[in-house]
Amino acid sequence: MNRREGDEHMGILYELSWLWEMLGIALAAAAACVTCAALICKATKRRPNKKMLAVVGAAAFAGAILAVLLIARTPMPL
Repeated sequence: MNRREGDEHMGILYELSWLWEMLGIALAAAAACVTCAALICKATKRRPNKKMLAVVGAAAFAGAILAVLLIARTPMPL
């Protein structure tokens, strides 16, 4: 294995670590949204529906991924 092949493998690992970080952020945001939805249902004395919580979680996960991608595209000032 020459130096160029090693650099390529490190680039792949770097890209994968960014992907896992993005998925972790999106999962944390989705969990927070599902928790808020359950607390709102509890405050209004309604029984939380599992289907509704799943839809809220999926929408929050997709929204968080889109938000992270949009923020990643924005150049940061030096």
